[in-house]
Amino acid sequence: MRSRSIALLSFCIAAVSSTAAAQSGESPFSFHAAINAGAGVSGKLPILGIPSYGTFDYRTAALQFRYRLENSDQFVVQLVNRRLGLSPLQTALPDVSLQWAYWQRRGKLGAIKVGRNPMPRGIFNEIRFVGTVLPFFRPSFEVYGEGRETVDGFVYSRTDRLGSGSLELNVFGGSNEVRTQVVTATGNSIRAFRGNVLKGAQAWVNVAPGRTRFGGYFAQYRIDSARVYGWRHESLVSAETHIVPRTVFRAEGLRIYGVGPKQDRKSGYVQGVFNVSEKFDIMSEMSLTNNRIFQTAPLSNVDVVATRDRALGVTYRIGGGALLRLERHDVSGYAFDQLVPLVSTVAGKSVVAPQSAGMYWLGSFAFSF
Repeated sequence: MRSRSIALLSFCIAAVSSTAAAQSGESPFSFHAAINAGAGVSGKLPILGIPSYGTFDYRTAALQFRYRLENSDQFVVQLVNRRLGLSPLQTALPDVSLQWAYWQRRGKLGAIKVGRNPMPRGIFNEIRFVGTVLPFFRPSFEVYGEGRETVDGFVYSRTDRLGSGSLELNVFGGSNEVRTQVVTATGNSIRAFRGNVLKGAQAWVNVAPGRTRFGGYFAQYRIDSARVYGWRHESLVSAETHIVPRTVFRAEGLRIYGVGPKQDRKSGYVQGVFNVSEKFDIMSEMSLTNNRIFQTAPLSNVDVVATRDRALGVTYRIGGGALLRLERHDVSGYAFDQLVPLVSTVAGKSVVAPQSAGMYWLGSFAFSF
């Protein structure tokens, strides 16, 4: 799998280079790239692949190729390399993956994409690998995770005027890949499976263009695997505003629920970014995940704050499409890469154990063109 992906990458680069060189005038080909490379160190508990002795094996790199067929048609391919240090999730991720491969046509009634498409999901999903436009190294892990990124099928998009603003609608269907790390009574569970019979929609209301917008997303899919089966439902609400000068505030809330086995997870974050100057930004974010642990009778179900993450960071723009970023995260909960107790016994009864606490520093370099 890895050798085939690397061969595909080499072929695409060679094709673009040779064709562009042979063309005179404007080429129908365009090429974009982004790299987001980090180095991190954690406290006593490893988290998100970052160990206490540190790691440099932390990055995302994306290569995007576009070929313009006609004024309204284009073909897009994007390849991604993703490394997450020592994260258990790395076992579910190939070194190089075909992230996007779709044909798109734009017309009076909107735009249609067919193939392997970016999923219209929240504020950051479609730009999650472009570090130069992200506030932190990655979008909130509690909401975006490392899965639910693409749709194998179709995406239809349309934008209409709505008063002084606009309404953007996206409808999609097909199937998708889901990878997640779930806290259970016996430890962290890595789940990788395909969501079938996927259908969903996302809408954005732009109240004042470029200043404030609100979004809503809903999706439903079925899982058919040996360990996980049944229907899953996802709902996500989003808000973003620039009404305070030189400041942007964002907030998103996600709920995933379903059966086979039962799941009910609520996640969210609030974020603020202040533009100090042309070169510097200061960022803050708080995110959390609440998991419901389902138990058999006579035991009652238990709601657990699986993760609470408080982050501060600073960004310095070097220029030329590059920047440096430093961030610190203070984390409490149970979702560490090392098993921490979720349940303890008090007076002969099982109770939720006290939260464990950890932290990590992450410095990164991002560049895109």
